[in-house]
Amino acid sequence: MKASFHIVGCAVAREPAAGAMDECLDWLRRHGAEALAHNERELVFVKFDAADAALVDFGCRTAARHRPPLLRFGFASGIKEGTSDGQPRLGERGIVQACDLAGAAQPGQVLLSSQLGSLLQVAQIEPASRLRSLRVSLLDGRSASAYTVEPRRRAAATG
Repeated sequence: MKASFHIVGCAVAREPAAGAMDECLDWLRRHGAEALAHNERELVFVKFDAADAALVDFGCRTAARHRPPLLRFGFASGIKEGTSDGQPRLGERGIVQACDLAGAAQPGQVLLSSQLGSLLQVAQIEPASRLRSLRVSLLDGRSASAYTVEPRRRAAATG
């Protein structure tokens, strides 16, 4: 049986970056993720019933693409809650974690909550092999355990 979980993400730019946020929004929608909130400095999104970590991979590629680094990403696992009208709703805790981690990340960095990182490692879903644990200082002064995603290693040139 294939793993399925809910991934919450947050992209943050220190300065307005409407073009970068619009590109992210387009990609997310094409790949079945739902934007929960967005403006030219922040984008919060969720992918319900994800079978892989494509959102995390997207965050890594997008964060690395801009020079100097423009965006910071935070990801967390989420809990889907039912509503009275039968529509899925995301629990607030995952949103807060993803936004806290994006706020704590350095420009160009991708951080995952310890729970999401552990889920990826147990399920052996890439980027599990590139996760490194660390403690981060959140903007409100608290510290949190998280994982950073190391860049993919380029193949050595052969001559």
